[in-house]
Amino acid sequence: MQLLADLVLLGGTARTRELLQLGHTRYGLALAVRDGDIVRVRQGHYSVARQDETGLAAYRIGGHLAGLSALRAHGVWLPHGVHPLEIAVLPHSRALRMPADARRRLRPGLVQVHWDAARIERSAPFAEPVADALLRAASRLAPAELFAAFESALAKRLLSRVEAESLRASFARTVDPRFAAASRLSGSGAESIVHFWLLGVDIDIVQQRPIEGVGKVDFVLGDCQIVEVDGEQFHSGAAQFEADRRRHALASILGYRTLRVSARMVERDFETVSAAIMAALRRGDHLAS
Repeated sequence: MQLLADLVLLGGTARTRELLQLGHTRYGLALAVRDGDIVRVRQGHYSVARQDETGLAAYRIGGHLAGLSALRAHGVWLPHGVHPLEIAVLPHSRALRMPADARRRLRPGLVQVHWDAARIERSAPFAEPVADALLRAASRLAPAELFAAFESALAKRLLSRVEAESLRASFARTVDPRFAAASRLSGSGAESIVHFWLLGVDIDIVQQRPIEGVGKVDFVLGDCQIVEVDGEQFHSGAAQFEADRRRHALASILGYRTLRVSARMVERDFETVSAAIMAALRRGDHLAS
Protein backbone atom coordinates (compact mmCIF):
# COMPACT_ATOMS: atom_id res chain seq x y z
CA MET A 1 0.00 0.00 0.00
CA GLN A 2 1.61 3.23 -1.19
CA LEU A 3 0.09 5.37 1.58
CA LEU A 4 1.63 3.19 4.28
CA ALA A 5 4.97 3.13 2.47
CA ASP A 6 4.98 6.93 2.24
CA LEU A 7 4.20 7.25 5.95
CA VAL A 8 7.10 4.95 6.81
CA LEU A 9 9.45 7.01 4.62
CA LEU A 10 8.30 10.16 6.43
CA GLY A 11 9.30 8.64 9.76
CA GLY A 12 6.03 7.01 10.76
CA THR A 13 3.87 10.14 10.91
CA ALA A 14 2.89 12.88 8.51
CA ARG A 15 0.69 15.92 8.29
CA THR A 16 -2.29 15.94 5.95
CA ARG A 17 -0.69 18.47 3.61
CA GLU A 18 2.44 16.32 3.25
CA LEU A 19 0.38 13.33 2.18
CA LEU A 20 -1.74 15.42 -0.19
CA GLN A 21 1.46 16.73 -1.79
CA LEU A 22 2.47 13.10 -2.47
CA GLY A 23 -0.74 12.55 -4.42
CA HIS A 24 -2.99 11.03 -1.78
CA THR A 25 -6.55 12.28 -1.30
CA ARG A 26 -8.56 13.11 1.80
CA TYR A 27 -11.03 10.40 0.79
CA GLY A 28 -8.19 7.87 0.55
CA LEU A 29 -6.94 8.88 3.98
CA ALA A 30 -10.41 8.44 5.45
CA LEU A 31 -10.71 4.96 3.93
CA ALA A 32 -7.28 3.94 5.26
CA VAL A 33 -8.27 5.08 8.76
CA ARG A 34 -11.57 3.21 8.52
CA ASP A 35 -9.78 0.01 7.45
CA GLY A 36 -7.25 0.31 10.27
CA ASP A 37 -4.24 0.70 7.97
CA ILE A 38 -3.30 4.08 9.45
CA VAL A 39 -4.27 6.08 12.54
CA ARG A 40 -5.51 9.67 12.70
CA VAL A 41 -3.52 10.73 15.74
CA ARG A 42 -4.93 14.23 15.99
CA GLN A 43 -6.39 16.77 13.62
CA GLY A 44 -4.19 16.99 10.54
CA HIS A 45 -1.77 14.25 11.68
CA TYR A 46 -1.63 10.59 10.64
CA SER A 47 0.52 7.65 11.73
CA VAL A 48 1.15 4.06 10.77
CA ALA A 49 -1.09 1.82 12.87
CA ARG A 50 1.61 -0.31 14.49
CA GLN A 51 3.25 2.24 16.75
CA ASP A 52 3.93 2.23 20.47
CA GLU A 53 0.77 3.54 22.10
CA THR A 54 2.69 5.58 24.68
CA GLY A 55 4.55 7.40 21.93
CA LEU A 56 1.33 7.96 20.03
CA ALA A 57 -0.24 9.36 23.20
CA ALA A 58 2.58 11.91 23.50
CA TYR A 59 2.22 12.86 19.85
CA ARG A 60 -1.55 13.12 20.27
CA ILE A 61 -1.07 15.49 23.20
CA GLY A 62 1.13 17.67 21.03
CA GLY A 63 4.72 16.79 21.95
CA HIS A 64 7.08 13.85 22.29
CA LEU A 65 8.13 11.55 25.12
CA ALA A 66 10.67 13.02 27.52
CA GLY A 67 12.75 11.95 30.52
CA LEU A 68 11.87 8.54 31.96
CA SER A 69 9.10 7.98 29.40
CA ALA A 70 11.59 8.58 26.59
CA LEU A 71 14.19 6.26 28.12
CA ARG A 72 11.62 3.49 28.42
CA ALA A 73 10.59 3.99 24.78
CA HIS A 74 14.23 3.70 23.69
CA GLY A 75 14.60 0.44 25.66
CA VAL A 76 16.90 1.83 28.36
CA TRP A 77 16.81 0.03 31.71
CA LEU A 78 14.76 1.74 34.42
CA PRO A 79 13.92 0.70 37.98
CA HIS A 80 10.60 -1.00 38.60
CA GLY A 81 7.74 1.35 39.33
CA VAL A 82 4.97 3.32 37.73
CA HIS A 83 6.01 6.70 36.39
CA PRO A 84 3.59 9.32 35.02
CA LEU A 85 3.65 10.02 31.30
CA GLU A 86 6.32 12.65 30.70
CA ILE A 87 6.35 14.75 27.52
CA ALA A 88 8.15 17.77 26.12
CA VAL A 89 6.33 20.36 24.02
CA LEU A 90 7.39 23.50 22.20
CA PRO A 91 7.62 26.55 24.51
CA HIS A 92 4.58 28.26 22.97
CA SER A 93 2.44 25.17 22.34
CA ARG A 94 -1.30 25.55 22.67
CA ALA A 95 -4.36 23.29 22.63
CA LEU A 96 -2.70 20.25 24.14
CA ARG A 97 -4.96 17.21 23.86
CA MET A 98 -5.81 14.22 26.02
CA PRO A 99 -3.51 11.17 25.56
CA ALA A 100 -6.34 8.93 24.35
CA ASP A 101 -8.70 11.46 22.79
CA ALA A 102 -7.42 14.30 20.61
CA ARG A 103 -10.90 15.90 20.64
CA ARG A 104 -10.55 16.89 24.31
CA ARG A 105 -8.19 19.42 25.87
CA LEU A 106 -5.50 18.04 28.20
CA ARG A 107 -6.61 17.99 31.83
CA PRO A 108 -4.09 19.71 34.18
CA GLY A 109 -2.00 17.34 36.30
CA LEU A 110 -2.64 14.25 34.19
CA VAL A 111 0.72 14.37 32.41
CA GLN A 112 4.07 15.89 33.37
CA VAL A 113 4.71 18.50 30.69
CA HIS A 114 8.09 20.13 29.94
CA TRP A 115 7.74 23.31 27.90
CA ASP A 116 11.25 23.21 26.47
CA ALA A 117 11.32 21.06 23.34
CA ALA A 118 13.51 22.55 20.62
CA ARG A 119 11.47 20.64 18.03
CA ILE A 120 8.96 17.83 18.04
CA GLU A 121 10.37 14.39 17.21
CA ARG A 122 7.98 12.90 14.66
CA SER A 123 9.77 9.63 14.05
CA ALA A 124 9.23 6.53 16.18
CA PRO A 125 9.49 6.12 19.10
CA PHE A 126 8.26 9.75 19.30
CA ALA A 127 10.81 10.48 22.00
CA GLU A 128 13.56 12.97 22.70
CA PRO A 129 17.14 11.71 22.16
CA VAL A 130 18.57 9.39 24.81
CA ALA A 131 21.25 11.89 25.89
CA ASP A 132 18.62 14.58 26.55
CA ALA A 133 16.39 12.10 28.38
CA LEU A 134 19.26 10.99 30.65
CA LEU A 135 20.04 14.59 31.56
CA ARG A 136 16.37 15.18 32.37
CA ALA A 137 16.17 11.96 34.39
CA ALA A 138 19.11 12.93 36.61
CA SER A 139 16.78 14.73 39.01
CA ARG A 140 14.32 11.82 39.11
CA LEU A 141 16.56 8.82 39.74
CA ALA A 142 18.85 7.88 42.60
CA PRO A 143 22.55 7.99 41.61
CA ALA A 144 22.83 4.18 41.36
CA GLU A 145 19.68 4.03 39.21
CA LEU A 146 20.92 6.80 36.92
CA PHE A 147 24.26 4.99 36.63
CA ALA A 148 22.41 1.81 35.62
CA ALA A 149 20.34 3.70 33.03
CA PHE A 150 23.51 5.31 31.65
CA GLU A 151 25.32 1.97 31.39
CA SER A 152 22.23 0.47 29.73
CA ALA A 153 22.30 3.21 27.09
CA LEU A 154 26.03 2.59 26.58
CA ALA A 155 25.53 -1.17 26.26
CA LYS A 156 22.74 -0.70 23.70
CA ARG A 157 24.93 1.80 21.80
CA LEU A 158 22.23 4.46 21.95
CA LEU A 159 24.76 7.26 22.51
CA SER A 160 27.41 8.61 20.19
CA ARG A 161 30.97 8.70 21.49
CA VAL A 162 30.74 12.46 21.95
CA GLU A 163 27.44 12.17 23.85
CA ALA A 164 28.77 9.36 26.04
CA GLU A 165 31.92 11.26 27.02
CA SER A 166 30.00 14.47 27.65
CA LEU A 167 27.47 12.72 29.91
CA ARG A 168 30.19 10.74 31.69
CA ALA A 169 32.05 13.96 32.54
CA SER A 170 28.89 15.87 33.45
CA PHE A 171 27.50 13.18 35.75
CA ALA A 172 30.92 12.56 37.34
CA ARG A 173 31.05 16.25 38.19
CA THR A 174 27.45 16.88 39.26
CA VAL A 175 26.15 13.51 40.51
CA ASP A 176 28.96 11.16 41.60
CA PRO A 177 32.63 10.70 40.60
CA ARG A 178 31.95 7.00 39.99
CA PHE A 179 30.24 7.88 36.70
CA ALA A 180 33.71 8.33 35.22
CA ALA A 181 34.07 4.53 35.32
CA ALA A 182 30.73 3.73 33.63
CA SER A 183 31.11 1.20 30.82
CA ARG A 184 29.06 -0.97 28.49
CA LEU A 185 30.13 -4.22 30.18
CA SER A 186 27.19 -4.67 32.54
CA GLY A 187 24.63 -7.17 31.30
CA SER A 188 21.68 -5.80 33.25
CA GLY A 189 20.50 -2.90 35.37
CA ALA A 190 21.04 -4.99 38.50
CA GLU A 191 24.64 -5.69 37.48
CA SER A 192 25.18 -1.95 36.95
CA ILE A 193 23.86 -1.20 40.44
CA VAL A 194 26.36 -3.67 41.90
CA HIS A 195 29.10 -2.13 39.74
CA PHE A 196 28.26 1.35 41.03
CA TRP A 197 28.43 0.18 44.65
CA LEU A 198 31.68 -1.75 44.16
CA LEU A 199 33.32 1.35 42.72
CA GLY A 200 32.91 2.88 46.17
CA VAL A 201 34.71 0.00 47.89
CA ASP A 202 38.49 0.01 48.20
CA ILE A 203 39.00 -3.20 46.25
CA ASP A 204 40.35 -4.15 42.81
CA ILE A 205 37.48 -4.99 40.43
CA VAL A 206 37.57 -6.80 37.10
CA GLN A 207 34.24 -6.92 35.29
CA GLN A 208 33.32 -9.66 32.79
CA ARG A 209 36.50 -11.57 33.61
CA PRO A 210 37.08 -14.67 31.43
CA ILE A 211 38.21 -17.71 33.43
CA GLU A 212 39.44 -20.73 31.50
CA GLY A 213 37.01 -23.62 31.78
CA VAL A 214 34.43 -21.44 33.56
CA GLY A 215 33.69 -18.67 31.09
CA LYS A 216 33.07 -15.01 31.81
CA VAL A 217 31.97 -14.05 35.29
CA ASP A 218 30.31 -10.78 36.22
CA PHE A 219 32.92 -9.55 38.72
CA VAL A 220 36.17 -10.73 40.25
CA LEU A 221 37.13 -8.87 43.42
CA GLY A 222 40.75 -8.94 44.48
CA ASP A 223 42.47 -12.21 43.66
CA CYS A 224 39.64 -14.71 43.70
CA GLN A 225 36.21 -13.53 44.88
CA ILE A 226 33.60 -13.96 42.15
CA VAL A 227 30.31 -12.07 42.35
CA GLU A 228 27.59 -13.18 39.93
CA VAL A 229 24.31 -11.32 39.45
CA ASP A 230 21.70 -13.77 38.18
CA GLY A 231 18.72 -12.56 36.21
CA GLU A 232 15.74 -14.90 36.27
CA GLN A 233 15.39 -14.95 32.49
CA PHE A 234 18.98 -16.16 32.03
CA HIS A 235 19.24 -18.57 34.95
CA SER A 236 15.96 -20.47 34.98
CA GLY A 237 15.31 -24.07 34.02
CA ALA A 238 16.92 -27.35 35.04
CA ALA A 239 19.64 -27.25 32.36
CA GLN A 240 20.75 -23.75 33.32
CA PHE A 241 20.65 -24.68 37.01
CA GLU A 242 23.07 -27.55 36.37
CA ALA A 243 25.31 -25.39 34.16
CA ASP A 244 25.55 -22.71 36.84
CA ARG A 245 26.49 -25.25 39.53
CA ARG A 246 29.10 -26.80 37.25
CA ARG A 247 30.64 -23.36 36.66
CA HIS A 248 30.64 -22.80 40.41
CA ALA A 249 32.37 -26.13 41.03
CA LEU A 250 35.01 -25.54 38.34
CA ALA A 251 35.71 -22.07 39.72
CA SER A 252 36.20 -23.60 43.18
CA ILE A 253 38.69 -26.11 41.79
CA LEU A 254 40.68 -23.19 40.39
CA GLY A 255 40.73 -21.47 43.80
CA TYR A 256 37.87 -19.00 43.33
CA ARG A 257 35.07 -18.37 45.79
CA THR A 258 31.66 -17.50 44.34
CA LEU A 259 28.90 -15.32 45.72
CA ARG A 260 25.68 -15.44 43.72
CA VAL A 261 22.88 -12.91 44.14
CA SER A 262 19.70 -12.45 42.14
CA ALA A 263 18.69 -9.36 40.19
CA ARG A 264 15.55 -9.20 42.33
CA MET A 265 17.69 -9.05 45.49
CA VAL A 266 19.81 -6.28 44.02
CA GLU A 267 16.81 -4.18 43.04
CA ARG A 268 14.67 -4.81 46.14
CA ASP A 269 17.00 -5.76 49.00
CA PHE A 270 20.39 -4.29 48.22
CA GLU A 271 21.20 -3.96 51.93
CA THR A 272 21.48 -7.76 52.12
CA VAL A 273 23.55 -7.92 48.92
CA SER A 274 26.05 -5.30 50.07
CA ALA A 275 26.27 -6.88 53.55
CA ALA A 276 27.06 -10.27 52.00
CA ILE A 277 29.83 -8.83 49.82
CA MET A 278 31.35 -6.93 52.72
CA ALA A 279 31.25 -10.06 54.91
CA ALA A 280 33.18 -11.97 52.23
CA LEU A 281 35.79 -9.20 52.03
CA ARG A 282 36.19 -9.04 55.81
CA ARG A 283 36.80 -12.80 55.86
CA GLY A 284 39.48 -12.31 53.21
CA ASP A 285 37.65 -14.44 50.64
CA HIS A 286 39.12 -12.21 47.92
CA LEU A 287 42.70 -13.08 48.90
CA ALA A 288 44.54 -16.04 47.39
CA SER A 289 45.57 -18.68 49.89
